[in-house]
Amino acid sequence: MRSRLPAAVICACIALAGASLALPADPVYDAWAWLVWGRELSGAGLDLNLGPAWKPLAVAITAALALAGDAAPQLWLLLVRVAWLLTLVLAARLAYVLTAGHAQRERIAAAAFGALSLLLALDPDTAWLRQGAEGMSEPLLVTLVMGAVHAGVDGRVRLALVLGGLAGLLRPEIWPLLVVYGVWSWRRERGSRPLLAVLALAIPALWFGPELLAAGNALGGAQRAQRGDDGSLQAVLDVAQRALELPLLAAWPLALLAAADRRARVLLAGALGWIAVVALLAAAGDFAGLARFMLPAAAIVGVLGAVGLARLLALARGHGQRPALAALAAVALAALLAALALQLPPRLAQLRESAQLTARIGHSHERLRALVRGVGNDALLRCGALATSDVSVRTALAWELGVPLADVVSFGRLPHQSGGFVIGPQAPSALRLGVARRAVLLGRRGEWLAYSLDCPASAASRSSSSGRPRTAGVSGARR
Repeated sequence: MRSRLPAAVICACIALAGASLALPADPVYDAWAWLVWGRELSGAGLDLNLGPAWKPLAVAITAALALAGDAAPQLWLLLVRVAWLLTLVLAARLAYVLTAGHAQRERIAAAAFGALSLLLALDPDTAWLRQGAEGMSEPLLVTLVMGAVHAGVDGRVRLALVLGGLAGLLRPEIWPLLVVYGVWSWRRERGSRPLLAVLALAIPALWFGPELLAAGNALGGAQRAQRGDDGSLQAVLDVAQRALELPLLAAWPLALLAAADRRARVLLAGALGWIAVVALLAAAGDFAGLARFMLPAAAIVGVLGAVGLARLLALARGHGQRPALAALAAVALAALLAALALQLPPRLAQLRESAQLTARIGHSHERLRALVRGVGNDALLRCGALATSDVSVRTALAWELGVPLADVVSFGRLPHQSGGFVIGPQAPSALRLGVARRAVLLGRRGEWLAYSLDCPASAASRSSSSGRPRTAGVSGARR
């Protein structure tokens, strides 16, 4: 039986996400870069030499949003927040579908557990709430993966392939799973073969083609995302620990209980396979094994935990079961509920803290934008590239100024070249004092200050399009 999300639920997610835009928040470093690239792509002038890792789907979306002009950042946040809310709905819905045949109360409990496990996902680097509030790509990724799983469970193979293919344009960890599912669908459903051929050509072309054409290096983004680890074994252990902590602790034993069902075994194998790919890439030093890279797997484990919970509730109810088995199930249920009760307070506290941090960052970046608009592009770019002490706002400044990423550089010590400089809250005191002694203050908004250093007032504004050499800055976040 095919299950579809009611239109009212989707509209409610859109309404809630739209209302959330009134709260202070700002896109993260990567999202601003995608917005800049989307704007450049829509204007036929793409520069990929600097910035975070290239993600084809994210840039394709921002290229479309660029048609809305200055509203593009807000529209991106709206889209990601809708996706974030939909992940919770999809987790609940999938748990409800997979528990067909159970009593209604058990199915409702399963749906609640599936959504709660994802809502309270524990990411020590960037909280799950912040990932949605600040426009990261992971909410889109989890939505697409959950949608693909829904479609696969419903027998809609081609829809599952399309959604999985779109997810494959956001993260490479899904590629091995796509290959496995693609081989299965090639053999089982002949009608999917043309789609499989398109995906096999399109995914690598969209990942590597733009960077090859725009930057001359098809692996430029991947190389910027690479980092060294303490050792392959330690990297694997770190990934395993993050994977265990991501969903609610009770989800793992409950997922094993659910694995008595064939569909659950397939989904659990897929989740474990995803985690294994993250571990292997981290061990090889290709990517950091961050918790958010495993969020789709954690969401599936939470859903399978919900299925296991429904089964445990049925066993504890004792209907048609031996009394000893029912008593054992009741004891196990009590232990799992106790573990859940212990986990709820710290994870709810993380939700609150991440909301407060998001608001503080949003207010701070509002003051930064006010400073940039007050000082003006001409003053900040009169002598070339603008520099900033805070690498995390480089891409935001590039968007605000309407320039390529190469026109905003970062520094960690007193610069020697002339130009405009924005000093932020992360700047060391020695740098603040050094710039203040040598430079002319252009403006201040709260913790943000703008200076002009050794730049004549009569100097003409220059941009990267004028042929001047570009100054390379710090490439930024780990991706």
